Amino acid sequence: MRADARVRRWSVAAGVVATMLVLTACSGQAPTDIAVTPTATGFGGQAPVDGTRNGIETVDGTTALQDVLAAMRSEPVVATGTVTELVPDPAAAKGSGDTVPGRAVRIDYRGTTEDSALRLSVGDVSLDARRRADDVWVSGNAAFAAQSGLAKVTSGRVCVPATSATVRDLAPFTEPDDLLRSMLGTGSDVTLHPGAVTGTGDDARVQIVVANGSSPIGSLVVSAVGEPVPYSFRASDTTGTVELSFADWGKSQDLGDPDHVVTDC
Repeated sequence: MRADARVRRWSVAAGVVATMLVLTACSGQAPTDIAVTPTATGFGGQAPVDGTRNGIETVDGTTALQDVLAAMRSEPVVATGTVTELVPDPAAAKGSGDTVPGRAVRIDYRGTTEDSALRLSVGDVSLDARRRADDVWVSGNAAFAAQSGLAKVTSGRVCVPATSATVRDLAPFTEPDDLLRSMLGTGSDVTLHPGAVTGTGDDARVQIVVANGSSPIGSLVVSAVGEPVPYSFRASDTTGTVELSFADWGKSQDLGDPDHVVTDC
């Protein structure tokens, strides 16, 4: 099982982020609530592509992921979603395998890597981070103050460098492409399978099935026109669930100036 070293330093986040990565880094049973049957195989560049599409349905899964991540780095976006840990049901019979929702990560990200706003909750920790270039203004609740060592964040925004340990420990949530890469993991059993194009015009989409071994565990829906940016990622197994949505690609976000600043840069 893999865990992101950057996140392990933040003890409260570590368990939930590890759960997020379990979805694709460790084996698990196939989900029962995710419809991810490929509509067509797009392997090996066999499908014809007309001049209006980007051809993401014709490449192999490794190339598709590389192309999706590259497309995500250059455009503003609104990324929202929830990652929920599943834990053994204390009311169920021992060994039944029944689970109930446990801790959750809730993410609301807007903007670009140079100008962004992030609201994040991990279990009982909640925070707000407003970034401009090399400066990040953070605020949060008492649990975040204790974890970060920044006592004033409960009163307002505290400016810290983007290279600070506080900001590094928020990765991979500070950049949508890093978040998606971390959730998909790097396990050798994890494979992506682009399917057929559905929809027309600018609404054309490709469903990329995410599988662990022979079991489908989720789907990544990306644009079949222009840059292959993602619009949704859903995954589920016996350890947890992920639901992410991406919207407003390329649309400038009016984030405003950092408010309630108690310690400026």
